[in-house]
Amino acid sequence: MKSKKHVGMIGTIIISLLVGGVSGAGTSMYLLASDIVDFQEEVTTTVSEVYTEESKLISAYDKVSPAVVSIVALQDLNAYLDQYFWGPLEQYYSYDTGGERNLQEVGGGTAFIVSKDGMAVTNRHVIEDTSLEYVAYTVDGVKFDVEILDVDSTNDLAILQLTAQEESEEAALLGSLPYVEFGDSESLKVGQMVLAIGNAFAEYENTTTAGIVSATGREIIASNMQGMNPSALDGLVQTDAAINPGNSGGPLVNLDGQVIGVNTAVDTQAEGIGFALPINDVVKIVDSYNLYGYIARPYLGIYYVMINEAADEKFGLGVSYGAALVGDSMSGKPAIVEGSPAYEAGLKARDIIIEFGGVVLSDEYNLSDAILDYNIGDEVVLKVWRDKKEIEVKVVLGQTE
Repeated sequence: MKSKKHVGMIGTIIISLLVGGVSGAGTSMYLLASDIVDFQEEVTTTVSEVYTEESKLISAYDKVSPAVVSIVALQDLNAYLDQYFWGPLEQYYSYDTGGERNLQEVGGGTAFIVSKDGMAVTNRHVIEDTSLEYVAYTVDGVKFDVEILDVDSTNDLAILQLTAQEESEEAALLGSLPYVEFGDSESLKVGQMVLAIGNAFAEYENTTTAGIVSATGREIIASNMQGMNPSALDGLVQTDAAINPGNSGGPLVNLDGQVIGVNTAVDTQAEGIGFALPINDVVKIVDSYNLYGYIARPYLGIYYVMINEAADEKFGLGVSYGAALVGDSMSGKPAIVEGSPAYEAGLKARDIIIEFGGVVLSDEYNLSDAILDYNIGDEVVLKVWRDKKEIEVKVVLGQTE
């Protein structure tokens, strides 16, 4: 029976093509047996590709979503009213809540778990309001309290710890929580398909959108929804996967179910332009916290500006690239911080670092980028332009909190 239906379907295709050929072009079209086989193979391949792609999307979501948590910001409205409204009028009003709290949801974002004991990563701007309290909900609706372990002072990242009361059902889950697998953001290719998962609009938890990597290495000035606290971020992954308010802090995921970025910002004047912090930078921060108990970065101890051909032409530097070590006359900051690794290595004001660890410095790869490619305690050979000639300087990187 199956073979008869199969033949009938092929027969229908042949008839349609013949009729179309006669009426449309005035000539006959003949479909050979070999053409039928080719047609079947093409259709089968197309369907297979679509199915494979959808399967990978579903598999990636299923793998990561259990480790994605919704962050909810809570405010005690009684305390808020006491401070901002009733306080000046207490001679007219008696406002006694009996010590009871009136916690209300006022915002939220997303985080993802990076260890089975409940350590999680999110954006700094998700939890930066210290007047609020924060809780986390898993995809299954399990509620955890949130402790902020540390905040990255130079990037939009924060490390959290999910907590619960002792001997509670939630506490029993700590130590066996699902957590994400990290990918390699350096290997990302433009056009590669990705998923964004997050608590969209702080209302639709674990919302998933799909898109592609639109670009890498982007630089932006990001601010919160009120346009406050702008900060410069670079090296970002650009994606057209929809990133809505509330998605901040959620994972950007490849088709292998690996996290390759932290969804961070969106261009509000465009459609389909979102940005994520590359996961390789995040891994360094997590590793730093696990090693030191706080976020520490490799430290050189200098103030600098990147130079170019225009600077060379104007000041006759003798070199048109690199990082010129100059102080800030407005703030009184010196070019070399006393006691720093740069100071101990003998670097001087007006030195120009042209290579860091054998790599040429430029606008595309500046000194800050170079330092972050190393670890605290690493010895690095610098090529320095001083008094119109090259010298080598060895420096051991320190750490800064």
